[in-house]
Amino acid sequence: MFKIYEIHEITELKFKFKLDLNPATNEHEPHVFIRHLIEPEQAIVAFLNISHKSWNQVYKRWEAYSKADELHLYYNFTDKKTVMIITAFKI
Repeated sequence: MFKIYEIHEITELKFKFKLDLNPATNEHEPHVFIRHLIEPEQAIVAFLNISHKSWNQVYKRWEAYSKADELHLYYNFTDKKTVMIITAFKI
């Protein structure tokens, strides 16, 4: 099985979102939208507004929260200028 990604470029950063197959439309759409109804643009804004973050050693990822956007993010850097958004959600 291969993975498909959608990339958004903002200034010098690239944001990478995994695409999942939406069974309702049979189209590939960002995981954050299919699972949590978060648009990639919302996740990017939340990343730029992070108010708290911590490193999860067990899962090897950053876990962050944007108070301004009320959004939780899990992400990693694939290189110095590329952010892989693992997921984004509201609680």
